[in-house]
Amino acid sequence: MAEITTETSEMAILRRIVDPEQPLLSTEAAQAILRLDFSAADRARMNELAARNRAGKLTASDEQELDNYIRVGQTLGILQSKARRSLGAPRKTRIN
Repeated sequence: MAEITTETSEMAILRRIVDPEQPLLSTEAAQAILRLDFSAADRARMNELAARNRAGKLTASDEQELDNYIRVGQTLGILQSKARRSLGAPRKTRIN
């Protein structure tokens, strides 16, 4: 029997939950998700951490903080991708 390899990272699991083929978000929900973004202060902190990482000067707590920003950014990206697909998909017509 062939073994199927399934990725088990947090983001892969989330993608399988949130990213099925059929869009399911309402227009209002999709638009609200697309408005979500990091604050200017968070963006500045991410840039600072990224620069320190490139210079090889991250502390253990800095590395954890950068990992947290990366995971949140990946999660936001998955949700926003779903939102864009939901807005771009034709609406199903209800038959009463």
